[in-house]
Amino acid sequence: MDVASLSLPGPAAVASAVIIGLVLIAVLMRSRGKEAKSATAGQAASSAAQTARSTTSAAAPAADTRDRCTLLFGTQTGTAERFAKSLRAQLEGKYGGSTAFEALDIEHYDHAARLAKEKLVVLLMATYGDGDPTDSATDFWTWLSEAAEAGSEPDLLQGVSFAVFGLGNRQYEHFCAMGRKVSKAMKALGASEVTPRGEGDDDRDIDEDFDKWSAQLFAALDSSDLVTAGKGDASAASFVAAYDVEEVADAPASAVDSLPSGGTGLNSHSPFLATVSDVRELHTGGDRSCVHVELDISGCKATYEAGDHVAVFAENSPSVVQAAARALGLPLSHCFRLRLPSPNKHSLPEPPAPGPLTLRCALARYADLLSAPNKAALLALAACARDAREASRLRRLASIEGKDEYHGYVVVAKRSLLEVMQDFPSARPSLGAFFGSITPHLQPRFYSISSAPQQHPRSVHITCAVVREKMPAGRLHEGVASCWLQRARPGDRMPIFLRQSTFKLPRSPAVPVVMVGPGTGLAPFRGFLQQRAALAQSGQQLGAAHLFFGCRNRKHDFLYEEELEAAVAQGAISQLHVAFSREKSRKEYVQHLMEAHAAEVWAILCETAGGYLYVCGDAKNMAKDVHRALHTIAVKATGCSDSKAEALVKQLLDSGRYLKDVW
Repeated sequence: MDVASLSLPGPAAVASAVIIGLVLIAVLMRSRGKEAKSATAGQAASSAAQTARSTTSAAAPAADTRDRCTLLFGTQTGTAERFAKSLRAQLEGKYGGSTAFEALDIEHYDHAARLAKEKLVVLLMATYGDGDPTDSATDFWTWLSEAAEAGSEPDLLQGVSFAVFGLGNRQYEHFCAMGRKVSKAMKALGASEVTPRGEGDDDRDIDEDFDKWSAQLFAALDSSDLVTAGKGDASAASFVAAYDVEEVADAPASAVDSLPSGGTGLNSHSPFLATVSDVRELHTGGDRSCVHVELDISGCKATYEAGDHVAVFAENSPSVVQAAARALGLPLSHCFRLRLPSPNKHSLPEPPAPGPLTLRCALARYADLLSAPNKAALLALAACARDAREASRLRRLASIEGKDEYHGYVVVAKRSLLEVMQDFPSARPSLGAFFGSITPHLQPRFYSISSAPQQHPRSVHITCAVVREKMPAGRLHEGVASCWLQRARPGDRMPIFLRQSTFKLPRSPAVPVVMVGPGTGLAPFRGFLQQRAALAQSGQQLGAAHLFFGCRNRKHDFLYEEELEAAVAQGAISQLHVAFSREKSRKEYVQHLMEAHAAEVWAILCETAGGYLYVCGDAKNMAKDVHRALHTIAVKATGCSDSKAEALVKQLLDSGRYLKDVW
C-alpha cells in the first residue's frame, strides 16, 4: 500500500474505534479467563498421572556426592528382590545422609567394571536346583568363581566390604549354596565381610530369618566407619523411584495391550506365545479342583525332555484388577506408556512393557498385587499418603523398630499389597511411582511338565492344583496362576518359556526306578511313563519301575487313573501303589506304602542294583515324611543301625540317585 494515499480519521471515528477496542479487550480477557479455568480443571482431572511425569525442562539436579552402597539380588521367584528393596529403604532411612543406596538385579550389574571399585556391597543370593545360581545370577557367578579359582588376582577386591544373605529351602540338599559360595569367593579375592553370612529358610519363616540378619548388619555398620548415621528419609518423595508416564489418547487399537510375539521360549526375556489347545478338570467330585492344560508350542525354538519345567506368565483375575484400579483412583480404560526417567537416579529397569497399555492390562499382566508388600513399598506409600496418621503408621511398619509389627500385620496375617492399599486409602500413588516403587513385577510361575516329547513333540502339558484358601486376615486367596489356568480356554495365547531340569530318568532304560508323587507331584512321572512307553515300543528293555501315588479318594481325585492303569498294562510301570488318605479310618500316605514294601524298594535302591529314587511334590510335609520312611526302609532291609541307615541315604543323595523336585 502507498503511504501517500492514507487519510487521517476524524474525532467521531477515533471515539468509535476506542469503544470497539475496549469491547474487544474485554471479550478477549473473558475468553482467556474461561480457558484458564478449563485448563485448571483439566490439570486437576489428570493430576495423578502428571505427578509421575518428570519435567524435562526442569533444572538438572545437583550431582550426588555421597558414598555409594550397592545391593545386588539374584532372584528366581522375587523374594530376594523384595528383601533387597526393603533393606535399601531401611538403609537409606538411617544412613542416607552419608551414603546413597542402590538396589539392582545382579543381571543388570556390570560386575567386571564395578565390583572392585565398590566401598560396600550387599549380596542377596537365592539358590536354584542343585546348588546353582538363579538365571539372573549365572553370568555374575561364572565370572566371580572363575576369578576366585584362578587365584591370579588374590587382591582383586581388596578394599571392598561386603555382606551376604543366602535364600534357600532346607528340603534341598544344597541349602543356601549360592550364598555360601559367593561369600567364600569374595573372601578369596580379598574382600572383607562386614557381618557373618545370613541364611533364610523358605521352609519355615524366611522373613524372620532376614529380619534377624538385617539387625546384625545394622549393628555391624553402626560400629564401622563405612557409613554414618545421618539425616536420611526414605519416605520422602525424592527417594521414591518413579517412571515417567505419558498419557495416550490416540493409539490404534491394534497397538494397545499387544502381547509380545516372536519370542524363542528359551528364557524369560524371550517368551514364546503358546496357544492353549485343551483345558479339562481332573477331579470328579469334592470341593477342590485340578486342571490339565495343554499348550501348543509349534514354532517354539526351545525343546524339552520329560522332567523339565515350563514357566507361564499368568495374569491377575478381573476382580483383583478392578480392586487395584479403585485403590489407584483411575479407570481401567486409562491408557498410558511408562518410560525411564532422565536422569535415572534410582537405576530403574526398563518398564515391563513398552506400551501403550490400558490400566486393566498393566495391572493384570505386570503388577504383583497379591504378594506381601516389601518395606520399601510401604515407605513409598507413606510418601504419597494424604492422611498424616496413615503415613506415620506406614513408616512405622517399614522401620527397623517396627519389625515385630510388620511381621504380625503382613507376614503372619499374609496380607497382600492390595489389602494394604485398601487399608490405607489416602496413600494413592501416581502410576509412575506405583510401578516404579510399590508393586513388584509379576513373576512367571514354574510347573513340572507332565508330558514327554516322545509322545507330544510340539505340546507341553501342565497338571495344576487350583489354589483357593482362606487367609488369616479373612481374604479368600485365589492363586494367580492356577486360577488363570483354570479360566483359560482353547485358542487363548499364553507367554511361556521352557527350562531344563536335572530331574531326569537314568540314561539307560534298564536301570530300575522308584517314583514318589502324591497329588500333582505325579506330573513329571506322567512324562516319565510316556517316555518309558515309547522306549518299550521301540524294543528297548526296561528296568523295574515302582510308582507310589497318593490322593484322598479314588472317586474324586485319582489323577489320570486310566492312563496309569494303561501304563501298567504296557509295562511302563512294574507296580502301581496308590494310597487313599480319606477312605479308611486311619489315614494312609505314600510313605506308609513305601514302608510296607520296604524289601522291594531297597532291592531297587541298594548299591548293587544302582536304582534311582525320585520324589516330587510338597516340600514342607511329604518330602520330609518320605525321607524319614527311606531311613526306616534302610534299617528294615539291612538290619543296620540308625546312623548307618542315614549314611546309606546320604550316599544315595551324593551319588545323584536320590532326586527331588519339591516346592
